[in-house]
Amino acid sequence: MTDETIEKFFCNECKRNTRHFIRAEYKTNDHDYRGGTDLISRYLIAECCGCENIALIRKTHFSENVDHFQDPSTGTVHQEMLWDEEIYPPVTYRASPTWFDDLPDDTLRAISAEIYKSLQNGSHYLATFGSRTLIDRLIVLTVGDKGNFPKGLQALQDDGKLSLHEREILNPVVDAGNAAAHRGWAPTKEQIAVILDTVEGLIHRLLVLPKLAEELEEAVPSRGGGAKVKAGKPVVTVNDKIDAAPKDLRAIYDELAGMLRGLGDDVTVHPQKHYMAFRRNRNFASVQIYNQKRVVRVYLNLDPDAVELDSVLMRDVRQIGHFGTGDLEITIKSKKDIEKVFPMIVASFEAS
Repeated sequence: MTDETIEKFFCNECKRNTRHFIRAEYKTNDHDYRGGTDLISRYLIAECCGCENIALIRKTHFSENVDHFQDPSTGTVHQEMLWDEEIYPPVTYRASPTWFDDLPDDTLRAISAEIYKSLQNGSHYLATFGSRTLIDRLIVLTVGDKGNFPKGLQALQDDGKLSLHEREILNPVVDAGNAAAHRGWAPTKEQIAVILDTVEGLIHRLLVLPKLAEELEEAVPSRGGGAKVKAGKPVVTVNDKIDAAPKDLRAIYDELAGMLRGLGDDVTVHPQKHYMAFRRNRNFASVQIYNQKRVVRVYLNLDPDAVELDSVLMRDVRQIGHFGTGDLEITIKSKKDIEKVFPMIVASFEAS
């Protein structure tokens, strides 16, 4: 059995300090002859002893960066070298929520992703700004653009989406965003956790849970004379929902999907968790199927202001969270509905 060097580092997979095998090491020593100081650098390839995650680590020690401590039993003074440490990929002290991919809005998802990237790089200013931006976007998606932030918060409260108690909890988070932007204040790691817990909790309640509840409704078999779904595995993805669709609804979906694929040889289909993406250069149609409601919904990349909206079939969803991409929602209940809206589908395809 060969001897292996083991040191402790933070593991991004285990989310804690763990023992690591040192698989490779390169060391340099830059000596300043004028000042008589040294800068020692260690470049390590380390493998977590538990999960086997690999990381590149740089440890640096400046010769004057030392700590002194006294042995209480002997009185001897000892000297300890202090090292700075950088880990690549950067340390993820906070993991994104498990429901991150269920955010029913691309903009919210993009802002959240940037917040977590900034946390990896220790940019707590940016994470705090981003948290304030998340609230802004949440306001737009739930009560619309009210012109300014205070009016938006008040609209949330007036609409019953934000209780007085929640408003009191949210106020320090808003103040933190203002302080970071205008007074150069940066929260600690613990404080940014409180900020994100508060904002993400509100987003989860107002946006994610309603959409997931709608998905749950689809997964639960109806009782009595309502729509029936096929027995078998749980309905958890769009493919599962298509497989479980009633015969008449499946026929509508198949005809629509066939027409979408037939628009061009360059059309590709990309199943997502909650919708089927039909793509050319980008998504031109995001299709969802609702077995209990017996409808198919299509989201198109068209400007709702540029089309004549049919109040029965169409809806402007620019300020409404939904799965998939597109600002125009079309609800299809029959094959005749497909014929009515097909010119708009073609327009979205040509613009993609």
